[in-house]
Amino acid sequence: MANEQNLIPVNKRTKSEQREIQKKGGIASGETRRKKKSMKQAMNTLLSLPVTDDDNKEKLISLGIDPDDADNQMMVMATMMQKALNGNVSAAQFIASITGNVSMSESEREKIKLEKKRLKLEEKKSTSNDMNGTESVVIHDDIPKPN
Repeated sequence: MANEQNLIPVNKRTKSEQREIQKKGGIASGETRRKKKSMKQAMNTLLSLPVTDDDNKEKLISLGIDPDDADNQMMVMATMMQKALNGNVSAAQFIASITGNVSMSESEREKIKLEKKRLKLEEKKSTSNDMNGTESVVIHDDIPKPN
């Protein structure tokens, strides 16, 4: 556990110390981005390889997929589709996220959450007590309204 007295906030350090800390952070960030990019490229390569297992290839062909299009990516998508058809909710959510189709309940929850935030902001900003102890209502146009 860190000793609280030894911790010095960045804004209390000298400009050169701040620059050095920021430089180290930038280098680490670049390294992480390069690793993520490399992993993404490796996964894309693996997904683009043709399906070699005859059973899996036959499954894709039975679904009506051209044998020339039978790559690992297609196999993953077909497997997720089969799982979703068998009632796997996680697989259905995965498919929805890939295709951009968000379930109505999820979008409705998001709308309700936004509406609650908007009402809370509106309540906080619109009602203020003046010097006489009476309430005055202020209208704010900057509060986002749900679509």
